[in-house]
Amino acid sequence: MTEPGTDITDNDWLNQTGLKPADLARIRAAVMSTGESAVTIIRRLGLLSDEALAQKLALAYKLPLVSLSDFCETDPLDGVLPRNFLQANQACPVDDCGKSIRIAMADPDNKAAIDGIAMTTMKSIEVCIASLGDIESALVRYFGEIDKPDDYTNEILASDSDADHLRDMASEAPVVRLVNDVIAKAARARASDIHIEPFREHLRIRLRIDGVLHETDAPALNMAKLMVSRVKIIAGLDIAERRRPQDGRARVTIDGQSLDLRVATSPNVHGESVVIRLLEDRDTDVSLHDLGLSPENEKLLLDRLAEPYGLILVVGPTGGGKTTTLAGAIGQLNQPGKKVISIEDPVEYQIDGVTQIAVNSAIGLSFANALRSVLRHDPDVIVVGELRDAETAEIAVNAALTGHLVLATLHANTAASAPARLVDMGVDPALLRSTLKLVIAQRLIRLTCKVCKGAEPQKLKCSNCNGTGYCGRSGLFEMIDMREDLLSLIRTGAAAPEFARAAANAGFASLHDDAKARLKAGQTDAEELWRVLGHRIELD
Repeated sequence: MTEPGTDITDNDWLNQTGLKPADLARIRAAVMSTGESAVTIIRRLGLLSDEALAQKLALAYKLPLVSLSDFCETDPLDGVLPRNFLQANQACPVDDCGKSIRIAMADPDNKAAIDGIAMTTMKSIEVCIASLGDIESALVRYFGEIDKPDDYTNEILASDSDADHLRDMASEAPVVRLVNDVIAKAARARASDIHIEPFREHLRIRLRIDGVLHETDAPALNMAKLMVSRVKIIAGLDIAERRRPQDGRARVTIDGQSLDLRVATSPNVHGESVVIRLLEDRDTDVSLHDLGLSPENEKLLLDRLAEPYGLILVVGPTGGGKTTTLAGAIGQLNQPGKKVISIEDPVEYQIDGVTQIAVNSAIGLSFANALRSVLRHDPDVIVVGELRDAETAEIAVNAALTGHLVLATLHANTAASAPARLVDMGVDPALLRSTLKLVIAQRLIRLTCKVCKGAEPQKLKCSNCNGTGYCGRSGLFEMIDMREDLLSLIRTGAAAPEFARAAANAGFASLHDDAKARLKAGQTDAEELWRVLGHRIELD
């Protein structure tokens, strides 16, 4: 038998994959805990595509790499090696060379399979490398198709309570590839979320692209349970628990792109629904100039960021772009002479030079607890991802009062409603008057696709925008600079409408005004503004 081209240890070849140290640590830990090969772990975690993994293995083991075109048209061994054996060992004969046989392996370290083939055929084995996809395609060429979904469904129905069995099936290559393909498709479409939703007679998969859900191709309903189980495995969730909601996180590499996934499962009457939030491994700076701010608003924000202390609030609904605005502000403040610390859930933009803390409720690291700790680390600027409760809001306001510049987000509909929202949360109005410098409210709108702009809806065929007529998003903004006359309204307990009228009289543009300017500039259309704001914007 011919052994692989060189005697190599797992650690040696793993170091040649180019994977990040954190991913290598995950692989080695999984190998130790499960006893599975590193190749199986990499494939399961989706850290490399099948093709990239095959190339790395061929290079590391110094073995030839073959593709589907190199396999014979029919089984060169005429069924001597059974299909189930080859399938289980991810192997396939390439050709019969007489005294030797060329065998393609997806995992060249599977020496037991190689020895078994040699004993069965009584021939020497020449090992080569092929991607798992090419091996499976060659097996179909030799043995014909298998109706995999029905086979899986029958197994699930026969052993629904066996979580270990379900885990094994969800880890098999077809299911792994199916889930990876869905995530890859979502990433290519610039989707922010994937929704997997089982119903009585069908499985629905939808992608949220530029804030709007779009239905995409979905497999048969009988694959739903396996897809959900696969996602749970990736996110480290309990696949046996189907009665309670679960939340988890994962880091994967799809098509060479690193993605952080936030996974939420929820039981429903037809199984379990899953939502996967896709967060790119973003470590590039965000420029305030690229957010869509008007020149007046950009200057106002820069002026307030230059102040040594005070509270700046960014408000709006979930998915309104608040985190990106904070990232732009952090980029402006990130200077050698300033200590900037952020508390986020999760950390979406990794910014060099900024100390970033990820909230972790599982270990009791809440926004409030982290904020208390941060104050002992001599910060100049503190960024709080969200003021979720009275305790966090009170600590943030006190930090702004004691000489820190504090930036935070808050769930409020308008800039005018933010002060009252904080007072309702229990913040002392007197402290708020002394600290609040600027309130920014924002929404995200879809921009008209530049390629197919002006085309009739039924003629939209542009791949740039997936036929929607929109490509990319930008922010709508309103800003209220908290001058003395406006701060006095906090003392009198003014409601949001009164605050909004005073801001308008002071000359601050509203979301409606910014939307009107965008419509006039042709950056978007009235239908999109209606969707986002809930009322019509008309030009004079």
